Amino acid sequence: MRKISLLAVVLTLSLFLFACGKQSETGGSSSSEGDTIVVGIASDWKTMDPARAYEVYANLYFYATYENLYMVEGSEFTPKPALATEHTIDDSGLVYTFTLDEGRKFSSGNDVTADDVVFSINRTMNIKDNASALTEGIEKVEAEDDKHVVITLKEKDSSFLSKITSNAFAIVDSEVVKEEGGTDAEDASTTDEATASLDSASAGSGPYVLKKWTENTEMVLEENPHYNGTVHASQIIIKEMPDPNTQIQALENGEIDVALSVGPDQVDSIKSSDNAEVVSAPTSTMSFLLMNNSDEIGKEMSDPLVQQAVRYALDYEGFQHLAGEGALLPLSFVQDGFVGSKSRAENYQDIEKAKDLMKEAGYEDGFTVPLTTATFDSEGLSWTTIAEKVKEDLAEINIDVEIETGEIGVVIEDYRSGNNPFLVMHWSPDYFDINNQLAFVPDNIVGTRANWESTGHDELISLAEQVQEETDELKRAEMSGEMQELMAENSPYGFLIQHPKTFAISAELEGVTYNDLFKLPLNELKLSN
Repeated sequence: MRKISLLAVVLTLSLFLFACGKQSETGGSSSSEGDTIVVGIASDWKTMDPARAYEVYANLYFYATYENLYMVEGSEFTPKPALATEHTIDDSGLVYTFTLDEGRKFSSGNDVTADDVVFSINRTMNIKDNASALTEGIEKVEAEDDKHVVITLKEKDSSFLSKITSNAFAIVDSEVVKEEGGTDAEDASTTDEATASLDSASAGSGPYVLKKWTENTEMVLEENPHYNGTVHASQIIIKEMPDPNTQIQALENGEIDVALSVGPDQVDSIKSSDNAEVVSAPTSTMSFLLMNNSDEIGKEMSDPLVQQAVRYALDYEGFQHLAGEGALLPLSFVQDGFVGSKSRAENYQDIEKAKDLMKEAGYEDGFTVPLTTATFDSEGLSWTTIAEKVKEDLAEINIDVEIETGEIGVVIEDYRSGNNPFLVMHWSPDYFDINNQLAFVPDNIVGTRANWESTGHDELISLAEQVQEETDELKRAEMSGEMQELMAENSPYGFLIQHPKTFAISAELEGVTYNDLFKLPLNELKLSN
């Protein structure tokens, strides 16, 4: 059973929310006052085209301006009907039929039809940009009629509904996008010309429309009069503020209502303020150590006994303290919130056991190893700080860690090439299902980067293949638990921490929940009177 409630802590800032505002002439719910909410952020946005965006903060924007067949709500990751009212799956498990909701309109006033859905998904598939990775399992998309869409998969995929909640499956107004040079043809990767237009004006059915976006500077969203739902603030302004301290100062001065990019180091100063409150919730982002399984590259670190010794030598509670309030300790590769997740036992650290393992491996006197880390941070925690803590812990078992730092782009490239003997890295899922985490098994994406081959891991590989297709959540949870136990004892990884998200809000802001996919539900935010 999913432990969704532990993955995102909901902060309720009032006993109840005021009833939604007056109905607009088009039938949607309009804000009763012309409130503007301002958000400070350090985003990673590169494009506002849903077929191309693949950044961490992408769905903060796309959940505000577009809708999908299924989406997630509140703090949960369970897919729920959005533009669709329901779906069915045939006996083969490959054919999904979605029924569209009646009366839904794009911001242009055009009706949302099955043809729009087919165009949107085919466009993402054929543009073949980063977002298309989530569509690779699709064989074809067809409109059965105006209100029914049929999606046929290449093979069974128990995570398919989770995948379609992300921006790769945002439904665009095909008429508008085609007018701007958009296409869903097979050669869309070279012929589609709609991205520039979508970067300046949205073409969706979500609660807001994009009025202006200046990269690395500011975004302005205004209420969509055709939206079939609740909108509390008529305008949202998002200001780029890379420095957390600048965000906090702006919040305390009343210049912004949300400081979304705050780290654990700023928490105390926020708590001392009368004008701001702290929100802390776990994310699905994990920091982990990669120990290269190649004898040539990893040398001593490729020894399974050394890898296990490293895991027992680490002070996990110390990492939890560094990451701040709300940090969690996953047992291995499955984060809290995903099916069957297991937490690391208290007092897992066992220095004597680690020393015995080092002796058994023939390294009782230790060795020296370079540890690569990027000059980067995860949710406010510096990777260099993580590396320094690893160095301190492993000195207890005579491993002399020499920290080597590099720019994030260079380190990522080396990581993807499998060239580092010992590495600090982080992982944030592309979609919120355990199937995403199977990247860590041997011969899969991360497994390959660790030069971890499947030979000798038949049980783990078999479980991974089964969980990928299994739809029964109880069976998936059982298989998930077995995989985590296997990987905790024998793998080239040391999973350190599941990071919390810490941010600050005005004491006058209501309707604040946090979801790691879309961050904040912008249409639910409201300033109290």
